[in-house]
Amino acid sequence: MQTLMQGDNMTICALNVRDLSNDKKRRQTLWSKKNQFSLQFVQETHSTKESGIYWRLKWGYSTIFTEFVIFDAGLGILFNNNFQFNILKCHTDPEGRFVIADVETGEKILTLVNIYASKRDDPIFFRGVGEKMLSLECDLIVFLR
Repeated sequence: MQTLMQGDNMTICALNVRDLSNDKKRRQTLWSKKNQFSLQFVQETHSTKESGIYWRLKWGYSTIFTEFVIFDAGLGILFNNNFQFNILKCHTDPEGRFVIADVETGEKILTLVNIYASKRDDPIFFRGVGEKMLSLECDLIVFLR
């Protein structure tokens, strides 16, 4: 787990969970809610629509998950209830490789970008991510790759 940012009463961390369908890994991730991270960027969730609904219920707060499952994909952003926010826009990749969201918190708009890029160079993929980001308004970008 890596703490990415602290400030403005917000703490953001990143975690490669390597499959949230594993009970032990899911409990460890959901346990971190007690650590009071405002946002968690999770990667390699191996999420489907059904599992995302289940995990959202277990988390108890707002989440964004991609709804595609392959061995090394799937992303999410888990929001805690320890700060006020409103999700303005959200884009998720149908292949489970990115989540991009504009989130209003206080007087700032954060653009949250969680990317799980393949190990091969893929300019078309990154061009598509860039185009999605251009449609968003932001005061600050939080970008995880």
